[in-house]
Amino acid sequence: MGGGGAGPTVGGDGIVSNPNAMTYISIGIVMMGAAMFGADQNNYGLTYGLQGFQEHWCNTFDFKDAKGADLDCSVFHKLDEKPGAWEVFITMGLQLVTAGMMVGALTLGPILANMCGRRITVSVGGCLCFLGTVIVAYLTMENRMIYYVGRFLTGFGCGVACYVLPMYNSEVATLSIRGMTGSLFQFMVVIGGICPVLLLSAVDNWQQGFLIPGYFGLIVGVGAWACPESPRYLINKFGKERAKPALQRVRAGDCTEELEFIDKCLAEEREAGQVSYYDLFTKPGLRYRLFVACFLQAAQQMTGVNAFLGYQSDIFKAAGYNSDEIASIPYGPGFIIQMVFIVGSVTGLFLIDSPFGGRKIQLIGASFLMGPPLIIAAVLNWTDTAPAVTGYMVYIFSFGFQAAWGIVPWFYPAELFQMNERERALSVSTFFGFSFNLIVGFVTLAMFNWSRGGMFFIYGCLNVTNCIFVVLCVKETKGVALEDIPAMFGPVDADSKKVPLTADA
Repeated sequence: MGGGGAGPTVGGDGIVSNPNAMTYISIGIVMMGAAMFGADQNNYGLTYGLQGFQEHWCNTFDFKDAKGADLDCSVFHKLDEKPGAWEVFITMGLQLVTAGMMVGALTLGPILANMCGRRITVSVGGCLCFLGTVIVAYLTMENRMIYYVGRFLTGFGCGVACYVLPMYNSEVATLSIRGMTGSLFQFMVVIGGICPVLLLSAVDNWQQGFLIPGYFGLIVGVGAWACPESPRYLINKFGKERAKPALQRVRAGDCTEELEFIDKCLAEEREAGQVSYYDLFTKPGLRYRLFVACFLQAAQQMTGVNAFLGYQSDIFKAAGYNSDEIASIPYGPGFIIQMVFIVGSVTGLFLIDSPFGGRKIQLIGASFLMGPPLIIAAVLNWTDTAPAVTGYMVYIFSFGFQAAWGIVPWFYPAELFQMNERERALSVSTFFGFSFNLIVGFVTLAMFNWSRGGMFFIYGCLNVTNCIFVVLCVKETKGVALEDIPAMFGPVDADSKKVPLTADA
């Protein structure tokens, strides 16, 4: 098998698989779909706090002041405590995006990916996200129900695209770069998260704030058509002659031997037939791989990263910063944490396929940078000592998260399944990940109101249990051909006539 690095991958029987510039370009363009997700994760908390947004939507409510008169919406943004109906409105706007992601990943995503291909799935997802943001920004006519529909559609488009991005990477990248290019997903999430911070620090416009994910969606919706379709999808659907031009576009040198190898492997998978959702939960080896994929995406949410992003303002205020200092660029902790995210994700990206890194070792190593700092922060909060140190603990946690837990759970599940399993298995695992995102969002609010120190401690312990899961269940797939990986987790399919796989495809 070929090893790490970005050079050629050479199989035991002499098959050579070389990435070219188009390999990186096509995956890079498609992975920009993840920036939609990152932008919407970060823009909402900034945008709903803008005076223009609050004045605009305050007018759609029948709010009263303390004397029972109609509330002057021009001063609404100055109120320290907002009415309960407003809090419900804000929470609905946040959670409907996550709900949309769940539904998109479980429904339209797998249907499009199977019937029309990976490329059109990315494009449709991006365009739907753009449409959702346009509705929210300009087409609501001050109707909250239309606003909710736009928020759901924004998430729905994100879910459709995010479902298929890791799949496209696993089917296009060569063995030697599959981890690095797969890590671009989280890197783009980070880039998408930084854009709202930069834009809204310069432009005080809530409509533009909501449009940020849509801009990324429009770019990827159009840009996907400049990329080749997944060669594996084309072989499986139309045969190797139809797939050869697409494979050649993302390979340096002649791809004939690799094409024959992929065709042979997929022919055997086709003999076994497309797996059903029932098979995912009943076949022993397949069921175990599905468990690993689902738990890994759930574990990413259980690290607590979204808790510390969602409540970073309160955390840093407790550490002694005021609101202006938190939001300042470039020295505010809110901006610094985004820079830590970039450094962490780039570090993880370059390590993942190198001799010094890998999926399993980075997940374990990162857990030691995440669990202990959160437990230290819990003790500091309980004892009300050295509040500034809590901020530093969050920085350390953030670096560790981006170096492994931010990147691996997005692309690792796509490596675990055969072609006849991948579409349905990834729809379940992606749905599972977004579901835990939603659950953690609700649970974190309760924990934060109960005890900030308790919240730190619980997430610190969960990072320890995540580490135990990785040690016991995660297999290292660095340097392993895509078609070889399922057999590492147990029986693949008793009915298939499996042949030894000796080259990257």
